[in-house]
Amino acid sequence: SAKAAASPWPGRSFETLRVTPEGEHVLHVELHRPDKRNAMNPPFWREMVECFQDIGQDPSCRAVVISGAGKIFTAGLDLVEMGGGLLLVEGEDVARKAWNLRRGGGHYQETFSVLEKWGGPVIAAVHGACVGAGELGTGGRDGVSPGCPQPAQGLLPA
Repeated sequence: SAKAAASPWPGRSFETLRVTPEGEHVLHVELHRPDKRNAMNPPFWREMVECFQDIGQDPSCRAVVISGAGKIFTAGLDLVEMGGGLLLVEGEDVARKAWNLRRGGGHYQETFSVLEKWGGPVIAAVHGACVGAGELGTGGRDGVSPGCPQPAQGLLPA
């Protein structure tokens, strides 16, 4: 288990994120699992929601920059930590499995919806690869390699 990243921001500390002030009214949220290429594991999904809920309570924050530590922005889902849970969906038949998969996906969707709900500008400083769920911030930037590997893994993109 990774140690919580140190943060001079007065909000809480996170295992998968590092939050630092980048000026008078700007916070920098860094995906901070460089040894795993910032792959999104179960704590990430919870922490992004908590982080942006905290930011929403900070009246001094007017903008957020999101980046990834290390060589790439993100490798997308951490299939080692999450793959089994995504592929082993409960249900008696295909329709029930699809329903349960969609219902469970709402939890993951909230991670990205919270960015919009915050209401301020969110700037994604994407570099290198930005795969799958990481496409939250590609925005058509030159030099970024977005990818959507979900269909090849038997998964549906969000």
